[in-house]
Amino acid sequence: MRALHSSSRLPKSGNAALAAGAVVQAALGIEFVFAGLNKAVNPNYAQQFKGFVQASPGSQNGPLAAVMQTVVLPNIDLAAQVSKYTELVAGAVLLVTALEVARRRLSGPLGAQHGYEPLVALLSAIAAFALGSMSLTIFLIEGGRLPSINPAFAFSSPIAVELLLVPLALGIAWLEFGRFLALRAAPPVGAQA
Repeated sequence: MRALHSSSRLPKSGNAALAAGAVVQAALGIEFVFAGLNKAVNPNYAQQFKGFVQASPGSQNGPLAAVMQTVVLPNIDLAAQVSKYTELVAGAVLLVTALEVARRRLSGPLGAQHGYEPLVALLSAIAAFALGSMSLTIFLIEGGRLPSINPAFAFSSPIAVELLLVPLALGIAWLEFGRFLALRAAPPVGAQA
């Protein structure tokens, strides 16, 4: 009976999918934590952020130009701080929640379900969505183009890292939101019905 309950709670394909998702989630978390820390230790970050936004093609033309001109540039210092702390905090959330997903793959008391897990999954989904949106915004501000075949990319990546991060982050957001829904619907193991 115990084996049946354990196998229905942790299907092999679910374990593999969640473990793979946790690896991608941890990698994204590390990427954004380091990006946020790099901004935090840069004494000229706010000035460089202003120069980056002003000089970027997407700030002058493109789908975000009006927002850049009317909202971001007049509030550039605030936008710089929001960018830095979004990367730092949301990256940390992804990293910690990836460890939580990995913890749940363990058997025994260490892998036991806890009541806080739906909230953790929801926070992770929100963090991943925010980082994916931020990456797409940076890609558009830089005037990014869709990947193409070009001899100039023979020794570099044809896909901008910002564009690559978007589907990875949105995939994690989707996975974590699905985990939130599943955890919210299921009572914790051992809970009274």
